[in-house]
Amino acid sequence: MGKQLIPFVTAGYPSKNRCLDLLKACAAGGADRIELGLPFSDPLADGPVIQATSHAALEAGTTLADAFALAETFRERPLIFMGYYNPILQYGLARFFNRCLRAGVSGAIVPDLPPEESAEARAAAAMAKVPMVFLCAPTTTDARVRLIDRLSRDFIYLVSIRGVTGAGLKGDVAGFVRRVRRLTKRPLCVGFGIATPADAAAVARVADGVIVGSALLKIVQRGGSARDVEAFVRSLRRAIDR
Repeated sequence: MGKQLIPFVTAGYPSKNRCLDLLKACAAGGADRIELGLPFSDPLADGPVIQATSHAALEAGTTLADAFALAETFRERPLIFMGYYNPILQYGLARFFNRCLRAGVSGAIVPDLPPEESAEARAAAAMAKVPMVFLCAPTTTDARVRLIDRLSRDFIYLVSIRGVTGAGLKGDVAGFVRRVRRLTKRPLCVGFGIATPADAAAVARVADGVIVGSALLKIVQRGGSARDVEAFVRSLRRAIDR
């Protein structure tokens, strides 16, 4: 199996219809899976680009129901929801994960839910057979990596930097991946700070997957079209596969 390319798109951004166009563009450009961000008013793990897109989507009235509608409409690639815990909890854990199952959502990332406090969510996710994906930062201890390994049923999301999304790739990513690799047999996908094809190629040399969000959404913020997004994703695909 080749290295996974996982772009990130914010649900409802830049509009509900154009968001579907972006999902299709990512698929056409060579994405293997796509993260669909669930807009939230306090996205603490996200940098200014994704915060702005989330705010714009909320201002336009985007709801969880709209995200599920997108998932039900778009079946060209598996979707992974990335959303914060408060809206999911308010929606109802069992209801949320069962709806994910019906909509064909292949996983859920909840960045502000610590694995140590995730038992209730994991139980609901397991009942619906929707795996939860946990984040692992460079500061994560070996003991916590082992815990994340035990709780995971899909890939582990490695946060490449000590910061928020879009902050730029820096630090010893290769060393971080090697350390986690010694502690788990799960696939390791790296996100946060990957902005260029060169970044993607460097990460793909050591990891199993590459996650790109802010750099893609910047294209849309600057007036780019779905075709521009497709071209960007294709450039990442080529760099990863080269």
